[in-house]
Amino acid sequence: MKGSKNLEAAKKLADWSASKSANELYEKNFAIVAMPGIAKPNAHIPADYEQRLIKQDLRVSAAMRDKTLAEWTKRYDSKSEPKK
Repeated sequence: MKGSKNLEAAKKLADWSASKSANELYEKNFAIVAMPGIAKPNAHIPADYEQRLIKQDLRVSAAMRDKTLAEWTKRYDSKSEPKK
């Protein structure tokens, strides 16, 4: 929203995006939504899918961003070179 020419509209959109009605719309296309109790069971998704997901601390990930990118580059960058 920073630098938005219409800050009030941006705030309204952000507020709506986190609302129950928005999550009900998201649920039609995504297995996981932010609001508990909104997502309905899906025959193609295991009932315990949330327990199968990786646990990730986004603060730790953000703090380690540079280290992670450096390691990724070291391991995989040569594989992205075009074949000759």
